[in-house]
Amino acid sequence: MTNNYLNILRRFWFFPLAAVAVGAILVSPVFSQPQALTGGLPGVERIHNKDTLTISYMNRDMRPIWVRGNGSFQPRVAGIIEILEESWTHGLNPERYHIEDIKTLLANINDENRLELDILVSDSVLHYTHDLTGMRGASQSADKMVKYWREPVESSALLQKLSDAGDPVSLIRDLEPAHNLYAVLRKELIELAALPDDTNGKAIKIGKAIKPGKSAAQIPAIRERLGVPAVDTNSELYDEALAVAVMKLQKDYGLDTDGVINARVMKVINRTNHDKMMQIVANMERLRWISEGRPDRYILVNIPSANLWAVEKGDVKLEMPVIVGKTARPTYSFKTEITGVRFNPNWTVPPTIKRDDFLPALQQDPYALTKKGIKLAVAGKEIDPGKVDWTKVSNKDLHQVHMTQSPGDNNPLGKIRVIMENPYNIYLHDTNHRELFDGKERNLSSGCIRVSKPEELANFIMSKNQDWTEEGMRKLISSGRMRDVPTESSIPVFITYQTVWLNSEGKLVYGEDVYGQDRKLADILKAAKAINIPKAQSAPEISL
Repeated sequence: MTNNYLNILRRFWFFPLAAVAVGAILVSPVFSQPQALTGGLPGVERIHNKDTLTISYMNRDMRPIWVRGNGSFQPRVAGIIEILEESWTHGLNPERYHIEDIKTLLANINDENRLELDILVSDSVLHYTHDLTGMRGASQSADKMVKYWREPVESSALLQKLSDAGDPVSLIRDLEPAHNLYAVLRKELIELAALPDDTNGKAIKIGKAIKPGKSAAQIPAIRERLGVPAVDTNSELYDEALAVAVMKLQKDYGLDTDGVINARVMKVINRTNHDKMMQIVANMERLRWISEGRPDRYILVNIPSANLWAVEKGDVKLEMPVIVGKTARPTYSFKTEITGVRFNPNWTVPPTIKRDDFLPALQQDPYALTKKGIKLAVAGKEIDPGKVDWTKVSNKDLHQVHMTQSPGDNNPLGKIRVIMENPYNIYLHDTNHRELFDGKERNLSSGCIRVSKPEELANFIMSKNQDWTEEGMRKLISSGRMRDVPTESSIPVFITYQTVWLNSEGKLVYGEDVYGQDRKLADILKAAKAINIPKAQSAPEISL
């Protein structure tokens, strides 16, 4: 018996056991008449959690978690197989979780392999739950945000909960994200996977934009792609019926509904079902990075849609368009706490703008910033920019130059700045260019987030402070003096990157991957063989 248990553990973990540990295992009545194992353990080369499983099973005297009785009817094991087979609906790869090995052991269950089966199921569950709750394939661009998001479920603690649970299968199901967008994305993935292979063919390319009423050689192909028959003998005419279809597409994808077929419209028309599935997988992945459960009050900004929501007790109290960072100067994803509001802020010019925008301007005109009311100082002393040869200023020299603009109508931060500590020097703020909020393309800033309703946002943030009034806020602003007002309780703010979202009608919108993060993440997951969407696969019903 001693040799048998030692053999099993070594086959799993190649881990030398102390004599005391072996003696503890021998008292277990669970596997009282095992025979020596003669074959190798199925899937042993892919065991992922050797140390955790060793300690956990030793601590429980080798008692099983999943296997009950001697027969092949094992409802717990069957329930886990079902979960693992459905893992592709979460954008995961079922082949990572020993499903065929588990089925083989289950079909031939006996006293010799019951322990192997139980441990193999546990390893599959740990690997699956780690993928489901942790960050997979964080790219270089995502590395900046790793510390801000959800940690994967801890394996040993999970095994203990599973061993104590009356229904461990339901406990695993409870780890699936519960928010509505995730469920909608999962349902969409299932529906797209059931469609025939894409027959879109090659991408349709256009030169200049095509306006309604004009003719173009690409119109017949665009018409066919959108399923709009020609109503005129001239099939190359961009007619009214096609314009209606294009404007509907523009609305569905969050574009300007002007009917003009431009590069952004063609990007949508050329998108394949596979493209959509990879976009969904990337977005489901990022949704899982956000911790389950939300506080009573929080603020959410989605970068690709360039929108902000202020939420209280599950209700959206405030929604507004925002301006986010341009591709060359992106807004990073992170979460932090809002601790107050600064009224009539001054503006300290950030390093990127100093280097890329203001230094070239100073080289052309030393007083270019002075004309904008921006003061320059070195070591706390204001300098005359006309006495500096800016063509010889290095990046190191420039770092010593402190540039600030006093509060006022020309200040790019406007009248309000939200105080939210973070290492990227990114914050929510007002702007002196309100006209930019009217456009659909709003990735225009140098990284900070400009808000279209700053007074309403400040009022939401400060509304729980005693004696806070909108009239008092207006007096603070009209004074023209900079003033920091702390919140009596901080408010979480989430800056996220979701390129697929729900519009006000509850319909999915496939937005633009403005920073290319969907593609990068999907490529990393593909390379790691962490995605596998099978065809003709049975799938669960997703309740919304």
